[in-house]
Amino acid sequence: MKNHLSKRRELTPIEQQFKKKATIFASLCAFLLLLHFIIISIVFTWSDWVTTLIFSLLFIVPAYISNASMVIMGGGNPIDGGRIWKDGRRLFGEHKTWAGLIKGPLFIGIPISIGVFVLFLVLWQFIGPAFQVAINFNLYVLYDGLNYYEYYFIGGPFPIGFISLIFRIIICSYGAGIGDLIGSFLKRRFNIESGMPFWIVDQLDFALFSILFVSIPGFIAPDIFWVPDINIVVFLIILTPSVTIIGSTAGYYLGVKEVPW
Repeated sequence: MKNHLSKRRELTPIEQQFKKKATIFASLCAFLLLLHFIIISIVFTWSDWVTTLIFSLLFIVPAYISNASMVIMGGGNPIDGGRIWKDGRRLFGEHKTWAGLIKGPLFIGIPISIGVFVLFLVLWQFIGPAFQVAINFNLYVLYDGLNYYEYYFIGGPFPIGFISLIFRIIICSYGAGIGDLIGSFLKRRFNIESGMPFWIVDQLDFALFSILFVSIPGFIAPDIFWVPDINIVVFLIILTPSVTIIGSTAGYYLGVKEVPW
């Protein structure tokens, strides 16, 4: 029988410090998730927390998929062309390529996301009434109108709503790419080697810029696009690093990852 810790290796002294930080951050993320649940449940209802989770995932899923797809589609010419910044280090690094930035969202992130929401559009005749029943039974306080669910699941009234949703998917996906690129720029400025953790920035750069990019149309055309409310923004700032940090740390201690980041 193979040892389930076979992917563990002896960590260097610096990596041991990173391991301690990973454990601390994972515990902090778990605490913040629990705290958010308690606060929303007390101030509103636990159903509103579940809805916050659903809306947040529906909002950010194009960014999550696109962020991962840039690694899959990467390769070729680096974006910085090997240029050096005034601090003597690369602008972005060898792994940030035009292929990853453009093709990742275009060929994977955006099509998969649109496919997911097309499925929701087809099923909306069942999803909508189910939420309406829950609303009628006063299960929600914070999100107590069907228009919230319609917006996050299918973009709003068809067809304008769904067309705007596709646009939202596109800018959210490329917002993730730009955010990842800026995160890489900051990582180089702090002289952090490729593969080493840049805590919080590594996990949040793409999500923050996705939120920013998607918010801009909300200020221009508020009848069609919504600026994400503060509850969803706060939850995404907690959730996004939590998914990566808790998952990576747990994976390390379970022996399925070599390092806890």
